[in-house]
Amino acid sequence: MPTIVLKSRVDRSNAAAARRVLTRLGLKPSDAINALFAQIASRKALPFSLATSDSSYAREEYGLDKKAIITVGKSLRKQIEQERLDGTVQSVSSIADLRE
Repeated sequence: MPTIVLKSRVDRSNAAAARRVLTRLGLKPSDAINALFAQIASRKALPFSLATSDSSYAREEYGLDKKAIITVGKSLRKQIEQERLDGTVQSVSSIADLRE
Protein backbone atom coordinates (compact mmCIF):
# COMPACT_ATOMS: atom_id res chain seq x y z
CA MET A 1 0.00 0.00 0.00
CA PRO A 2 1.55 3.34 -1.03
CA THR A 3 1.77 5.81 1.85
CA ILE A 4 2.26 9.53 2.36
CA VAL A 5 3.77 11.51 5.20
CA LEU A 6 1.08 13.52 6.95
CA LYS A 7 2.06 16.41 9.21
CA SER A 8 -0.34 18.17 11.55
CA ARG A 9 -0.29 20.36 14.62
CA VAL A 10 -1.98 19.00 17.72
CA ASP A 11 -2.29 20.16 21.29
CA ARG A 12 0.72 18.84 23.25
CA SER A 13 -1.29 17.60 26.24
CA ASN A 14 -3.87 15.88 24.01
CA ALA A 15 -1.07 14.20 22.06
CA ALA A 16 0.58 12.94 25.24
CA ALA A 17 -2.71 11.63 26.66
CA ALA A 18 -3.59 9.96 23.34
CA ARG A 19 -0.15 8.32 23.10
CA ARG A 20 -0.58 6.83 26.59
CA VAL A 21 -3.95 5.33 25.60
CA LEU A 22 -2.60 4.05 22.28
CA THR A 23 0.40 2.46 24.03
CA ARG A 24 -1.94 0.58 26.37
CA LEU A 25 -3.83 -0.62 23.27
CA GLY A 26 -0.62 -1.69 21.58
CA LEU A 27 -1.03 0.86 18.80
CA LYS A 28 1.12 3.59 17.31
CA PRO A 29 -0.29 7.04 16.49
CA SER A 30 -0.08 6.17 12.79
CA ASP A 31 -2.31 3.12 13.43
CA ALA A 32 -4.95 5.37 14.97
CA ILE A 33 -4.70 7.87 12.10
CA ASN A 34 -5.01 5.06 9.54
CA ALA A 35 -8.09 3.70 11.34
CA LEU A 36 -9.62 7.18 11.47
CA PHE A 37 -8.96 7.83 7.77
CA ALA A 38 -10.37 4.40 6.82
CA GLN A 39 -13.58 5.23 8.66
CA ILE A 40 -13.84 8.69 7.10
CA ALA A 41 -13.33 7.21 3.63
CA SER A 42 -15.86 4.45 4.26
CA ARG A 43 -18.55 6.66 5.79
CA LYS A 44 -17.81 9.75 3.74
CA ALA A 45 -18.16 11.52 7.08
CA LEU A 46 -16.49 11.60 10.47
CA PRO A 47 -17.11 8.41 12.48
CA PHE A 48 -18.09 10.43 15.52
CA SER A 49 -20.07 13.51 16.36
CA LEU A 50 -18.12 16.75 16.50
CA ALA A 51 -20.79 18.76 18.18
CA THR A 52 -24.04 18.72 20.02
CA SER A 53 -26.66 21.39 19.61
CA ASP A 54 -25.12 23.44 22.44
CA SER A 55 -21.49 23.18 21.31
CA SER A 56 -19.49 26.37 21.22
CA TYR A 57 -16.87 24.61 19.05
CA ALA A 58 -19.18 24.41 16.03
CA ARG A 59 -20.21 28.02 16.48
CA GLU A 60 -16.67 29.31 16.83
CA GLU A 61 -14.89 27.06 14.33
CA TYR A 62 -17.52 26.90 11.58
CA GLY A 63 -19.75 29.90 12.28
CA LEU A 64 -22.81 27.68 12.75
CA ASP A 65 -25.75 28.77 14.83
CA LYS A 66 -27.81 26.31 16.89
CA LYS A 67 -30.31 25.70 14.07
CA ALA A 68 -27.53 24.98 11.55
CA ILE A 69 -25.81 22.58 13.98
CA ILE A 70 -29.05 20.64 14.41
CA THR A 71 -29.60 20.58 10.64
CA VAL A 72 -26.08 19.30 9.95
CA GLY A 73 -26.44 16.65 12.67
CA LYS A 74 -29.73 15.39 11.22
CA SER A 75 -28.20 15.25 7.75
CA LEU A 76 -25.17 13.29 8.96
CA ARG A 77 -27.32 10.84 10.92
CA LYS A 78 -29.55 10.32 7.86
CA GLN A 79 -26.54 9.74 5.61
CA ILE A 80 -24.92 7.26 8.01
CA GLU A 81 -28.22 5.39 8.46
CA GLN A 82 -28.63 5.12 4.68
CA GLU A 83 -25.08 3.78 4.38
CA ARG A 84 -25.89 1.21 7.06
CA LEU A 85 -29.00 0.14 5.14
CA ASP A 86 -27.00 -0.04 1.92
CA GLY A 87 -24.32 -2.06 3.67
CA THR A 88 -21.61 0.42 2.73
CA VAL A 89 -20.51 1.37 6.25
CA GLN A 90 -17.44 -0.64 7.17
CA SER A 91 -17.04 -1.68 10.78
CA VAL A 92 -13.51 -1.39 12.12
CA SER A 93 -12.86 -2.83 15.55
CA SER A 94 -9.12 -3.28 15.21
CA ILE A 95 -6.22 -2.45 12.92
CA ALA A 96 -6.41 -5.98 11.52
CA ASP A 97 -9.82 -5.10 10.05
CA LEU A 98 -8.16 -2.49 7.85
CA ARG A 99 -5.86 -4.94 6.09
CA GLU A 100 -7.26 -6.31 2.87
